[in-house]
Amino acid sequence: MGPSLRLVYGIACLLFARWVAGAAIPEDVAVLDDSAISPKDTIDVDVCVIGGGAAGTYAAIKSKDLRKTVVVVEQQDRLGGHTKTYIDPVSKKAVELGVAEWQDTPIVRSWFKRFDVPLYQYNFTIPGVTSKYADFTTGKPATPKEGDLLGAWNAFQKQVSKYPTLINDLSDVPYPVPADLLLPFGEFIRKYKLEDAVPYLSLYGQGWGNFVTLPTLLAIKYFPPFFFSPTQLSSGGPGALASKDNSLVYEKAQKELGEGVFLNSTVISMDRSAPDLVRLIVKTPSGRKLIRAKKLIAAIPPVIDNLKGFDLNATESPIFSKFKGHSWYVGLVQNSNIPDNITLINYGANNDKNFNIPVLPGFYDFFATVVPGLHYFLYGGNDTQPTFTQLQVKTALKYTLGRLTAAGTLPNSAGKNLNLIDFTSHSPYEVYVSSDEIAEGYYNKLFALQGQRNTYWTGAAFVTHSSAAIWNFTDQLVTKMWA
Repeated sequence: MGPSLRLVYGIACLLFARWVAGAAIPEDVAVLDDSAISPKDTIDVDVCVIGGGAAGTYAAIKSKDLRKTVVVVEQQDRLGGHTKTYIDPVSKKAVELGVAEWQDTPIVRSWFKRFDVPLYQYNFTIPGVTSKYADFTTGKPATPKEGDLLGAWNAFQKQVSKYPTLINDLSDVPYPVPADLLLPFGEFIRKYKLEDAVPYLSLYGQGWGNFVTLPTLLAIKYFPPFFFSPTQLSSGGPGALASKDNSLVYEKAQKELGEGVFLNSTVISMDRSAPDLVRLIVKTPSGRKLIRAKKLIAAIPPVIDNLKGFDLNATESPIFSKFKGHSWYVGLVQNSNIPDNITLINYGANNDKNFNIPVLPGFYDFFATVVPGLHYFLYGGNDTQPTFTQLQVKTALKYTLGRLTAAGTLPNSAGKNLNLIDFTSHSPYEVYVSSDEIAEGYYNKLFALQGQRNTYWTGAAFVTHSSAAIWNFTDQLVTKMWA
């Protein structure tokens, strides 16, 4: 049987199998045909890791430390995922355009010690910089409502402490799910009179869309009892750690993994039908590679669009198709004419129904940096708009600065010689499912996929958006996987 007939036969068998299983047949079925891959482009390893962010990089290094052979497939031009660092070419100072700090936990310290990268207590503030509030929809200055932030934060943590199993991962969701955990987070806030904590919660809820509509379960997962408090963060006290260059740990990990890292690469097709082998065809800058691995670790946001090259079966597809994600972007802008000593924060003065959080899509804030003339911004979509292009965000940037100028919040020259130095998409961010899905046992179904078809899943969708939590979860997952 020739290669073309084998491919036709393979497609027919796959379609028949899916028809028998009652699964929907996608229009772009990815069938693995390795007949054109030469032996020199065939790689045999113990494990293939898809995704080189916090979870994927940790999984790869952990496997290597266990004396396993590893390859990592990453679609970006670097490892690190949500961690990205800009180094100013003149001053050589670092500006973090993603993960800014880590919780002070044993696994964080051991991870950085593993690569001999020093850690320091993180201070959110920059000497001489003050925060100024404005409603970005009108451009007018705004004055946030005053309240008992610390008291509300402590009251919130009292509620969080009711669910100690959630400190670990989402496999520990109690069933039946307590009604409070299924409430939209805004209703939970009102029920327990936590409104004064919203300014702090919303600072960390950036990138979650209209986060007060999310299931409370996901908010509680993000703010566990050991999460640093408002006073710790503002004072640089115990609880928050950072490096002088947060990307350095990933650069060292990449160097150690060497030729086992394929950057700017994507999975084209996959076959996980064999009992002890996973086969993947990966598109890389140097051509297509056939990877044959004993195990597969998927460390990417598992929304269905990210899994196009996967041979999802009738069990997996309905589960992953339920996930939705939010759009979140970070940019570094020069010549915005926002004063160097000002961080400008978006306050939804007319958004009373949503606790005055920013109206989206829009900018959350413009943060001052340690480099004069540079501010970095955070831009997010609402719950209905999945993605934005760089041009769309840059256009919104000009209009936003224009409104702030017209209202007198910024100098008249704001935005005239605007230079967008860096633009990074962190989408899809904070992938989630509805409260109805959670109540019906969604996370039990999700975690039941672990180990099936020689595949293991990790990342924020299984824990929360915290590198410390992700590393801890991944450490346990990989250890059990090779036990």
